[in-house]
Amino acid sequence: MDNTTAEATDAWIRWAISGGIFFLCIGLAFASKFILTSVVGALAKRTKSQIDDLIIQALKTPIFLGLIMVGVWLALLQVPEFNDYDSAINKALGVVVIFLVAMAISRILDAMLTWYGVEIAHRTHSDIDEKLLPILRRVEKLVVYSIALMLSISSLGLDISPLIAGLGIGGLAVALALQSTLSSFLAGTYITTDAVIRNGHYIRMDNGTEGFVETIGWRITQIRDWQGNLVIIPNSKLADAIVTDYDVPQAVMLFKVDCGVSYGSDLRQVEQVALEVASDIMRKFPEGSQTFEPVVRFKEFGDSNINFAVVLEAKDRISHFPLKSEFIKALHRRFNEEGIEIQYPVRKLLFAENHPADREIFAAPSKTKSPSATVSEKESSGSLSD
Repeated sequence: MDNTTAEATDAWIRWAISGGIFFLCIGLAFASKFILTSVVGALAKRTKSQIDDLIIQALKTPIFLGLIMVGVWLALLQVPEFNDYDSAINKALGVVVIFLVAMAISRILDAMLTWYGVEIAHRTHSDIDEKLLPILRRVEKLVVYSIALMLSISSLGLDISPLIAGLGIGGLAVALALQSTLSSFLAGTYITTDAVIRNGHYIRMDNGTEGFVETIGWRITQIRDWQGNLVIIPNSKLADAIVTDYDVPQAVMLFKVDCGVSYGSDLRQVEQVALEVASDIMRKFPEGSQTFEPVVRFKEFGDSNINFAVVLEAKDRISHFPLKSEFIKALHRRFNEEGIEIQYPVRKLLFAENHPADREIFAAPSKTKSPSATVSEKESSGSLSD
């Protein structure tokens, strides 16, 4: 009877010690949370940088949970009934510790990325880092917890080689299934990191698509064309296209207007009139450059006209459309006032009756006139419109 009482008393003492250790560790956990928040946090706030505040905030939860797990482990060691399960308890505790460490690492990395986005990213000349931060947050969590999962499985005594092989095959299958999406995603990283195409720039692709860049995402790029329509372009198409950026190195744009005047025109007068009209248009309208001097260059002897081009300068790609329209209207009106003719396409036809030699050939003596050999006696010379 005494032995039974002694064993019961010893068991109660062990349970009491186990409970005391557990509650002591819980108290330490809450104390650590208070110390990190009130004492260490107050000291960290005195520094200029926020990285220490963010790291302390990130470590509060892992430390709190870690102390509780230590309390559970120490408490279980004091209870003899759990001695037969020491191996299982140690393995389970090892898995929990691995994931707690993974949580701490992930939260620290997330805190550092947050600090970089708040204090550093806005100081850089590019927005690449601001676009990379959300992706890095997702990637670092995936990598850290994947490694933690592998270590946990290995700590349980299981072989992870088949799992790694299965993940490799599964990854290959997913890559093949999402080939177009991954292609656009990788192209988006190239476009973003190269920073050649930027938000707000007016671009034109080799397929004729043009407009202002509104958003450069990781899979698609959105362009607002001059008609106001939103054009969605996969980044894989944009990366392979030949793109003209009208805002680099500057937004001002030279453009030319092709024209032609009849062969009877005075080319000096034509040049003078075209320059006067171009200068007046660029000074009068806000879309034109106030400092650029227009240029007239005669190009070729055409079929009906002597062709020339007038070079003007607009403030940007969009401004050149109304400026070009106003110049054409003004130049046409001024040519009419000056009597300068823009000739229609003409062809001069000479019939055989106009030439004696040809007339003798066509008028060869014949007793019977075939309808197909009859020559019209009408004489015609002039111009015909195409």
